[in-house]
Amino acid sequence: MRGVLYFLSWLIGWIYYRNLRFLKREGEISGDYKISVIIPARNEEENLGKLLSLLKNQTYKPYEVIVVNDNSEDDTEGVGERNGARVISLYEEPPEGWVGKNWAIWNGYLESRGDILLFLDADVEPSSEFIEVMLSSYERYGGLISCWPYQRFEKFYEHLNFIFNIGAVITMCAIKKEGAFGPAMMISREDYERVGGHKEVKDKVVEDLHFGNLCIKKGIPVNNFLGGEYIKFRMYPKGLMDLIEGFSKNSSQGVMSLSFSKFLYLLIWFYGVFGSFAFENPINLYYLLFSFQFYVMTRRLGDYNLIDSVIYPIHFMFFIAVLIYSSIKTFLFKSVSWKGRKINVG
Repeated sequence: MRGVLYFLSWLIGWIYYRNLRFLKREGEISGDYKISVIIPARNEEENLGKLLSLLKNQTYKPYEVIVVNDNSEDDTEGVGERNGARVISLYEEPPEGWVGKNWAIWNGYLESRGDILLFLDADVEPSSEFIEVMLSSYERYGGLISCWPYQRFEKFYEHLNFIFNIGAVITMCAIKKEGAFGPAMMISREDYERVGGHKEVKDKVVEDLHFGNLCIKKGIPVNNFLGGEYIKFRMYPKGLMDLIEGFSKNSSQGVMSLSFSKFLYLLIWFYGVFGSFAFENPINLYYLLFSFQFYVMTRRLGDYNLIDSVIYPIHFMFFIAVLIYSSIKTFLFKSVSWKGRKINVG
């Protein structure tokens, strides 16, 4: 019986994989748009200059680039100004009830003048065609277009995001439309105002999932893509503790925010993944099947290799440990930390 459940969960994994969608050019751009790029930035002096340089090289030029300096403790403001962006500086902490990123995005929107809004995290690395390709998808599908970047690594510990990355990808892309990817989101000003913008999700740490669901609820189509060749990022370059803090701030809330059906599918798949190494001999058929599945899945998601797929039990146990840590911080202490800021999630 246990073997049947493992095989069923393995098949669910392939269903996830077949439903993944990669960003691609959907044709030539027919409209003339004013693109407002809005970048929320807290302590991003190391990433911001590179992003702003890449935005200058876009084949479809943005109308304006707005950097919202979210009460940074470094030179984020200066980097933005020296690279030609319009910088909006918030010198105080967010008002009560607001999460910092949402407050920064909202202030960027209030100062923007374009008819299309493109929200980008400060650590993304778009190719020169990125805005043009995003616009081609927008013209085809309308509504909200979001994109999860390809994961770029420089150090070994960064590979530990293996299960987190897969989980983020399949929960947003596969089987049922749900949520959106926060690192890169494009939406018209009209639709953004129609749903109430980030003001409606002001207290949400996992704001991208809630904002995507808000759009769906309001009848605005949501299409989530994987960045592939068009956009990359290096999520946590400052060390292992940076990675742990980053994932612990939203992992448990992300899981709890999923719909019941998607949570059930994910639970069945993870049961097979866990059981294949925890309840069986070290090397068994199901271990080999899941290793192969992970290898196929992750080749286009980031700088993963065959070794990552072979040692997936280590990655999975690291994921479980961080999820437990995240749950303790969220539900027991009711606060998480990110970039030197304590966030109340009570």
